[in-house]
Amino acid sequence: MSAVAEDSVSYLGRIRAFGWNARLYLLHIFGMDVIHGAWEVLFNLYLLAIGFDVRFIGLRLLLMGIAGALSSIPAGRLADRIDRKWGFIIGDGGGAVCSVILIMSIDGNVILAFSAISACFGALHHVTEVPFMAENSAAGERIHLFSVGSGFRTLAAMLGALVAGFLPMRLLGGGMELPEAYRLAVMFAIGWWFLSLIPAIFLRRNPPEELFEDEGEEHPAGMFAAIRNGATIFHFVVISSLLALGGGFVLRLANVFFLQDAHASEQEIGTIFAVGSLFLALGAFLVPLVVARFGEVMSVFWTRLAAIPFILLIGYAPQLASPQTVVSLAGLAWVLRTSLFNMSNPAIDAFSMGRLHPGERATFVGISSLFAQALAAVGAYTGATLMAAGDYRTPFIVMAVMYLISTLLFFRWFSGVSGRSDAATAEG
Repeated sequence: MSAVAEDSVSYLGRIRAFGWNARLYLLHIFGMDVIHGAWEVLFNLYLLAIGFDVRFIGLRLLLMGIAGALSSIPAGRLADRIDRKWGFIIGDGGGAVCSVILIMSIDGNVILAFSAISACFGALHHVTEVPFMAENSAAGERIHLFSVGSGFRTLAAMLGALVAGFLPMRLLGGGMELPEAYRLAVMFAIGWWFLSLIPAIFLRRNPPEELFEDEGEEHPAGMFAAIRNGATIFHFVVISSLLALGGGFVLRLANVFFLQDAHASEQEIGTIFAVGSLFLALGAFLVPLVVARFGEVMSVFWTRLAAIPFILLIGYAPQLASPQTVVSLAGLAWVLRTSLFNMSNPAIDAFSMGRLHPGERATFVGISSLFAQALAAVGAYTGATLMAAGDYRTPFIVMAVMYLISTLLFFRWFSGVSGRSDAATAEG
């Protein structure tokens, strides 16, 4: 049997071996992430449609980042002490309720307040997600669970983006006002979010199987008592923080860029984001095969490095292409950037969880989320300010530089380090 065939058998065999919790979790995230695709396309456009400007969008993102950052470490400590499934249920249920209020509101103070509250619920969900997936997989199957989870997530986001791109235009044809059309499209996705809580309720906590030499040692009480690998956590936090700062300048403002600078329609924006999600899903399903060839560290390094030129191509597309082709060029660059860079996420999630003690994983995610959300908020507010002033290029330059520094630091600190799934995937 060829090496490719052997990898395929191993891949499918490991997926079929997923347990009860893993299967329910995949159902949960598919329902949950429909909202992400729809929200990414429409919510900023909804705010513009009801009379707010880009600076207000930046202020909202800044407040969300502050709220998420302040709640991240307490959420991480809470998640280390309770069943992970309650992190999903409370975080997702609260987030879904906040989203209903946000899309129904036209009052700026209400939108700012509930955006901050939703960020707190989001922090609780975020710090439980990766530790839960790590606890519900053996070292040999972890990269497969992370990859399939990422693939399901992006397929759901693709569905949400398609609905967000096409449904409003059809509703407008029936005489509905633009804000109402946006609301109805987003409410469709929120309905899926509420349904995703059903499989989450049936999750059962699975205690981590890994044993560490320091198990049973006494550790001082306190906010950071769970930390055992401080230097490793510091490196991961620096890497993720630089990505968050750079991405903050662009990612949550991408629909504004496509609408105002590339002059794309809602349908074109939804299609671009949906195609990006489709290729990202396909890439995520292939990650275990890539890791089997290159290992976790080098898979992260090369996919992230390859994505950086396309960040600049997106931002400069309006200057490089004609008005007739600018959306196609920027959209293609967006799809390639999204696919290449985000292919690294399952690999780095598996790598980071494998390097950390089970008891410190959620605390690490909380610390990482604190810095990432705070810096992403600063980036988003600064990026929105630049775009409001008509400067759409600088945000992409900053994003590319921050991504490059982060990628090179990752290579410097972890080059030559083996991931826990490297040998397992290679054995297949």
